[in-house]
Amino acid sequence: MVIAHTNDLHTHFLPNAAEWLPDRPEIGGFIALDAHLQALRQAHGEDGLLYLDAGDILTGTPLMEMRQHDVYGGVMLDLLEAAGCDAWTFGNHEMDRGWRNAAVLVGASAVPVLSANLHKAERPAEPAFPGLLRHKVFVRNGVRVGVIGLTTAALPHLASAEAMAPIAVEAPAAAAQRELRAMGEGVDLVVALTHLGIEADRQLAREVPELDLIVGGHSHTALQPPEQVGQTWIVQAGSYARQLGVARLTVEEGAIVAFSDELVDLHPTALPAEPSAEMVSLVESWQAQVSARYDTVLGSVTGEMRQRREGESAIGRFAAEVVRQGVGADVGVYNGSGVRAGLEPGTLRRRDLYAVFPFPNEVATFDLRGDELAAVVLRGLVGELARSRGPLQWSGLRYQWRLRLGAPELVRLEVGGLPVDPDRRYVVATNSFVAEHAQTQLGVALPTFVRHELLVLDAAEAVARQGPIVPVERPSGIRVE
Repeated sequence: MVIAHTNDLHTHFLPNAAEWLPDRPEIGGFIALDAHLQALRQAHGEDGLLYLDAGDILTGTPLMEMRQHDVYGGVMLDLLEAAGCDAWTFGNHEMDRGWRNAAVLVGASAVPVLSANLHKAERPAEPAFPGLLRHKVFVRNGVRVGVIGLTTAALPHLASAEAMAPIAVEAPAAAAQRELRAMGEGVDLVVALTHLGIEADRQLAREVPELDLIVGGHSHTALQPPEQVGQTWIVQAGSYARQLGVARLTVEEGAIVAFSDELVDLHPTALPAEPSAEMVSLVESWQAQVSARYDTVLGSVTGEMRQRREGESAIGRFAAEVVRQGVGADVGVYNGSGVRAGLEPGTLRRRDLYAVFPFPNEVATFDLRGDELAAVVLRGLVGELARSRGPLQWSGLRYQWRLRLGAPELVRLEVGGLPVDPDRRYVVATNSFVAEHAQTQLGVALPTFVRHELLVLDAAEAVARQGPIVPVERPSGIRVE
């Protein structure tokens, strides 16, 4: 049988840049995805294919703003149904527009939505949302496949406190073991459809060795070749509908006896079969609606501003400057993971800026004494060096640091070109997600913060309209010996 898999679609329904290929061509999108799925069905039959998605279908492109089924991002439900998706698991970004939006999304999905470890806070025996399933059994070529959905245990740190109030999150391994007992001997193959991330998937395989296969998401890992931990295979297919994972397996007497998995780059000009008329109509219709609202020209960009996995980046410094300038703060700070795309030199459209700032976060401010600000900078360095926290992006602030006895030490810290006064209070601007989760994002507990009625995206648009966006190449932090 064949298990096709995607993950972390993030409302990407059109081709977008493949940074791992020469010249970064635009590939993927749901028309190409559908064509490849059609080819697999033609080759293996409808009964020989199971198509699973590992979550985070929401947030990333302007399609998120198109309400369908009375829900933000609801178009993704129609796209997944048209593609013949058999099940998808609930990801953390499904919470981006609050509990109600998530609940309506789950209830409106014609495709089963799975998560075994999300429950009602007051009634743990019930799923977190009406219609959310803990597992589902499929039959393909006579093989009974039990699919268990699992959502990241870090969900309380990734969604707002208000959205999480009605939800309790169980440890994924404990939930998986419970569902294994519930399915009993009624399945031949056990698949965990997870939105945990590759490291947590490896841990899950160690803790629950009865799992035959983990189809993962969350870490955007283009996992090639697939990994095996014990007897459990792990697969993951990058992100943004640019690649399709195709796992081919033979099951005998309840065990996988042959397994392979490849990631197929979805080139839109080299389709292996005709996409369905329904899919083409869906994509073209919504593409026209998105273009009408988001192809407005805002200005221009003078140089390349790409994301970086480590350290500061020009696009990160731009994000910090946007929030700082938006409210006239002394310092701007932004979480690197909150910057979701880069900018290319040339004309800047609203859709380009939206790709950078897809979250409905507002600009927020708080006060810190100079010594407290220095502590935040230092904690950020510690977390970055230990790779336990993403790099902070700064504006209005410069510092020098060195390693002393294996730990970072600040040598100099300036705000507005002047040395920081330890006793002076500085106004720091950020986004509302960082302010609400300041303990995990900045390493500091904020007694209070001000949420301004200004979306980060709107603040960025105002900056773009003032003139060309010029990348700031000089890093805020410089290491010295």
